[in-house]
Amino acid sequence: MAVSMKKGGDKMGGGPVLPPISGVAARSKSSSAGSVSASAAATPAATEKTSAKVLTMPFRGNVTEVIHHMRNGVSAELVPVIARQFGMTQDGLFEQLRLPKSTMKSRISKNGLLSSAEQDRMYRADKVWKRALSVLEDESAARQWIRGVNRALGGETPLSLLDTEAGYELVLDTLGRIEYGVVS
Repeated sequence: MAVSMKKGGDKMGGGPVLPPISGVAARSKSSSAGSVSASAAATPAATEKTSAKVLTMPFRGNVTEVIHHMRNGVSAELVPVIARQFGMTQDGLFEQLRLPKSTMKSRISKNGLLSSAEQDRMYRADKVWKRALSVLEDESAARQWIRGVNRALGGETPLSLLDTEAGYELVLDTLGRIEYGVVS
């Protein structure tokens, strides 16, 4: 497979917040009562036509904002968005990231918050997605690479390694090697 190589600085730092995805509400913990309250920014079109709430990606923006989002809790409503990003089912995502299917489905259906471990895996998945897009410069190629078995990763898929910090670092290192044309 021919891949366009692109040299440049690390793009893992802050970045623009993605346009909101309609139909899903963002949630955060209320600091005073510890309860969960919905907070969402709707696009003007969504507000005028349907008043639908939207989800902004909590892992986008500057590092301080990401930390704030993660400390306040990340909504399980993010999971279907991440699954669609990778072109796979939620069950497939749960399997690859080694997340308990029934627990995750319950959190999603109840609009609950992800646990620290769950949100860390979603964070890693989103960061690898952004990095793969940056390096491979094509959504289809990024999906194929992330979901495909890779010899440089010991015959594992990049996505399946994101359940550990060490696996995450290995995946990012491998993307760096691809970016700079180092055979891996």
